[in-house]
Amino acid sequence: MEGGYTGRYVNAQIHLTEPQGIIKNIYDTIIIGAGGMGSATAYHLAKSGANVLVLEQFQRGHTFGSSHGETRIIRFFYDKPFYTELMKTAYKEWRDLESVSGKPLLFITGSVTLGTKGNLYGRAARRSLDAAGVESEWWDATELAERFPQFRVSNDMDILYQMDTGFLHAAECVLTHLQLAEQHGATVREQAPVTAIDWQVDVPVVRTENGSFHGRKIIVTAGAWTASLLLEVNLPLTVTKQQVCYYQPQDTARFQGERFPVFTEATADGEFLYGVPYFGRNGLKIGRHGRGKIVSPETCERVVDADYVAHVDTYVEERIPALGKTAHAEVCLYTETSDEDFIIDAHPHCPDLLIAAGFSGHGFKFCPLVGRVLSELAQTGKTIFDIQPFRIDREHKISSGIPRLQS
Repeated sequence: MEGGYTGRYVNAQIHLTEPQGIIKNIYDTIIIGAGGMGSATAYHLAKSGANVLVLEQFQRGHTFGSSHGETRIIRFFYDKPFYTELMKTAYKEWRDLESVSGKPLLFITGSVTLGTKGNLYGRAARRSLDAAGVESEWWDATELAERFPQFRVSNDMDILYQMDTGFLHAAECVLTHLQLAEQHGATVREQAPVTAIDWQVDVPVVRTENGSFHGRKIIVTAGAWTASLLLEVNLPLTVTKQQVCYYQPQDTARFQGERFPVFTEATADGEFLYGVPYFGRNGLKIGRHGRGKIVSPETCERVVDADYVAHVDTYVEERIPALGKTAHAEVCLYTETSDEDFIIDAHPHCPDLLIAAGFSGHGFKFCPLVGRVLSELAQTGKTIFDIQPFRIDREHKISSGIPRLQS
């Protein structure tokens, strides 16, 4: 299904604010933010021959946002079927990136989804997999113990196994997209924070502390800073402080991807935890999805909370005791909508300004697909993918005022 966007100038007064005369250098597209989505978009646009400028307020690969770190889960299972369908293309896009770059970026481990008997998440995920024709299996505790004896579970749990799940080497994915974009002629400017976007002009202007740049199209992929760059839109985005714990078990081989899966668990009290096998220098990662305090990206304390670590350690002691205690923990940011669906749309008053935001928690796996979608929208005004669920004004009216769980 084709999913184009409609150009909408609603009560917008278009006028030329730049000095009269010929603009010497106009980029086809300016991308604000060089994280997961921005880097992938730069690659797809540059590969197509567009003249691309990427503006990053920090340095590439920085640790202040949501795209850093060594691993992100890639999976088919979702409680919303349209994501499962999109993942079919996302997997292919990642494999294409590996082929072009010559780098291993996607590692398949299989996954187990744990939950109390009959839990809604597990059942909805299974229905989505079945509808998409993706194989999965219900296991009991005995089957789990035979395949992955590292877990300790009770006999009254749902256990869903899916063989195609794995993880991405996240930081390397971002750097690879940027490197390939530059090979195709894109310009990446680091340490270039954006101070304003002038879109009510003939040719949009992006202003930074060190100069201004003109672009026929502007794409904002600025993560936690997106809403502050576009105050006039009042985007329904919430930024929260997130934390993850890393474990260094004595027998690291037992917990690497060849012998240990990606896992998730929906607990009886409504918590959702996830884990990624041992990889890189930090080890095995475990986090609590969505349990974070609302923060500002400029003032968020980058210090891990002791009670958070203690909570995860208690869970690990019960579920995977051989991991021991947390060896290292770190902070990152989530930027989400209240329904946890993405925003991929044009500015409501300017079709030349595209917005992509709200990906945190489950969006990284879609980076190359979102990059392709944004590239198509920037160049033709439409995309072959159905992005109706990601409209700013979608029918279910997401709201930034919905209370959030905090810890």
